[in-house]
Amino acid sequence: MTIFKVMLAVMAAASVILPSRAVAETNKLDLSGFARVVGGFVDTDKATYEGYNDKISFSEKSLFAVQADYNFSSTWSASAQFLLHTDEDRESGIEWLYLTYTPVEDIQLNVGRLRTPFLKYSDVIDVGFAYPWINAPQQLYSSYMFSQYEGANARYRANFEGLVVDFEAYVGQYKDSLVSSGIDVEVELDTLFGGVIEVNYGGLQLRTATINGPKVETTIEEIAPLLQGLRAAGFEQLAEKFEINDSARAFLLGASYDTLNWYISSEWMRVSSDIDVLANLESFYISYGYYFDDILFHLTYASSNQSLNTIENTIPPGISPELDQLRFGVDALNSFFPTDDLNTWTLGARWDVKTNLALKAELSFLDGKEGKTSFFDVEDESFDRNAMLYQLALEWVF
Repeated sequence: MTIFKVMLAVMAAASVILPSRAVAETNKLDLSGFARVVGGFVDTDKATYEGYNDKISFSEKSLFAVQADYNFSSTWSASAQFLLHTDEDRESGIEWLYLTYTPVEDIQLNVGRLRTPFLKYSDVIDVGFAYPWINAPQQLYSSYMFSQYEGANARYRANFEGLVVDFEAYVGQYKDSLVSSGIDVEVELDTLFGGVIEVNYGGLQLRTATINGPKVETTIEEIAPLLQGLRAAGFEQLAEKFEINDSARAFLLGASYDTLNWYISSEWMRVSSDIDVLANLESFYISYGYYFDDILFHLTYASSNQSLNTIENTIPPGISPELDQLRFGVDALNSFFPTDDLNTWTLGARWDVKTNLALKAELSFLDGKEGKTSFFDVEDESFDRNAMLYQLALEWVF
């Protein structure tokens, strides 16, 4: 972790110390960046959604990032990205830092901290200017596993008279701290691997991708006392079922077609796992957009269905107060894991004010299922899991 910060500091210092004229002459250092200011609210005081409540907030999705690319030669380069985020559940800092080797034009090798290239917009999910929405469909982009990794990838591009096929394979490690229902969850994988095949022909794009974690190890400090209590009381098998220490995988299919006047795009994802308490998840979206001069109007339908494995509570009731307390804890733990079934309709508009500046507005109808989390943090159980999300955004690249 420290070496990443040191490398970025050296690159940033070089950009300041070196005279700008010398930098221009060598043409080795390129600085760029992006920023977004996003405001929004939901029309209910009974729950929050993606951090939004019934008061307008600019602190959930707004961010600022600077990227430095340095070319050592025609085949070797280094890239670093530093990101400042206003969301308190997300850490600011080094988003990626990697070396690139390009022996020939169609082959590229990267090593370092990288974005996991799973979904269509995984590499640019922080760059709101790169896609039509303010929020990419949450049913996929809030749920996909292991958003970044430390390791290596290899890319190869084949061109067959206008038909372009990109192949990518990657392998590495993953470690991160996530927040679920206000509780910190530490996730670690010693090995993470996957691949991508993308086909482009004119305005048509087809994409398939996989991601695999043979052993996902998760630490949740809040539930450790309960698991210890279950083992001490002789319920070892029950405790093991709540341990997250097994494999998980995901598969993606995507397709899109874009003309000068309109586009249609879709992605479908399935996440499956051998971990007892984790659910299988199927999510998809389909989006249509129409260009009217500098304004894009778009409509998106997104849906997710999650099948949660509820662990049978084998602790008998009424034996003793201590066992009753453990039984209550198991019931509470069963209800802790999210069940994110949600259907969403989003109507939006994007106006490209300049070539590097865009204004966006969106209205989303969130149709969840009663008794399930549906991506909400529920504060009042009378909440029916239906709400409207209103958002405005300013997107900038420089």
